[in-house]
Amino acid sequence: VILIVKIFRIMVLTQEEIDGCREAFLAFDKDRSGTIDVWELRQVLEAMGQKPTEEELFQMISEVDDNMSGSIDFGEFLKVIENQKERAENFDDENDMIDAFVACGGKANKEGHVKRETLVRIIKQDFGLTIDIEELINKIDSDGSGEIEFDEFKILLSS
Repeated sequence: VILIVKIFRIMVLTQEEIDGCREAFLAFDKDRSGTIDVWELRQVLEAMGQKPTEEELFQMISEVDDNMSGSIDFGEFLKVIENQKERAENFDDENDMIDAFVACGGKANKEGHVKRETLVRIIKQDFGLTIDIEELINKIDSDGSGEIEFDEFKILLSS
């Protein structure tokens, strides 16, 4: 079972991404020790377009440094990149949801609401979709207010 889980974890990254990670890892393993330390990890991640804080760097290493060496080998490095990729995907999904909520009339702090009429207009007139948005709203508007709060909005967009 553990082997299956490890194989599944590796599959989070495509072969192309793994190859890119290997190139980045080798480029920053200056002393060819087969490991990179926190400072080298920062350089790798910055080269890949990320800007981690020191705290985030140490957390990344501590999450995957199985032998507690303070540095990570290539297998542990892949775990860091997998974790970063998963976090980024989740972050984007949540931010996209908040952006859509705000665009429809809600607030960025997830408070406020979107009016039924606004959603109907956006779906039917602006986008020209033929879905029965009124029925969907009726199903998710748990308090029957005609106003869609953030949690209801998330459910609606996930339907």
